[in-house]
Amino acid sequence: MAMSEAEARSMVQTAEETGLKLGVAYYRRAYPKVQRAKQLLDACAIGKPVLAELTCHEWRDEKGSQRSWLIDPAQAGGGPLYDIASHRIDVLNFLFGEPRRAFGYISNAVHHYAVEDNATVMIDYAGGVRGIVDVRWHSKVKRDECRIRGTEGEMELSPLNGPELIYPAGRENLPVNANVHSPIIENFVDAVEGEAPLLASGNSSFWTDWITERAQQKIGAE
Repeated sequence: MAMSEAEARSMVQTAEETGLKLGVAYYRRAYPKVQRAKQLLDACAIGKPVLAELTCHEWRDEKGSQRSWLIDPAQAGGGPLYDIASHRIDVLNFLFGEPRRAFGYISNAVHHYAVEDNATVMIDYAGGVRGIVDVRWHSKVKRDECRIRGTEGEMELSPLNGPELIYPAGRENLPVNANVHSPIIENFVDAVEGEAPLLASGNSSFWTDWITERAQQKIGAE
């Protein structure tokens, strides 16, 4: 949402003072299977949820590419914590609400560019749910995992960007829109026109920056 928690808070405050709509492009909130997962969690489909684990691993080196700006802290703010972890942290916030506590670690285990090449974040939510997000730019094995464990079963959403949702009572195929960004943009337009509440408002999206701020303890690579 912003380069820091303070910037994000300022954006929310400005929107409140001006009465303008502030939406954030956390488009995974609009994924059909993420919406369905929230319904199932609210219906206790896996009992009481206690643990959610999300990983996103890929390879990103310093060679020139269209997205080389991602390893420039002046432009990107940070590495995978800001880029791919933020979307997964937001999914947890969407499913479980405002976080209570958060901490994490970042380091450069393989690549030694100006931003971290990996981050691990732990988040506690009300009711005893704990979320763990692990993101890495030094894995040549791609991973995009999301699973939620409860007292009476578990829910599998891996890969997060894929269509499949598996839970104790069934298996559903819920593909994303051909343009993954369209639903969140349409929701923003509807909100501006007064026809729908914002799916990713500034107030709810702010909490990802709140968590990110608390997850930036630097550790050395072993």
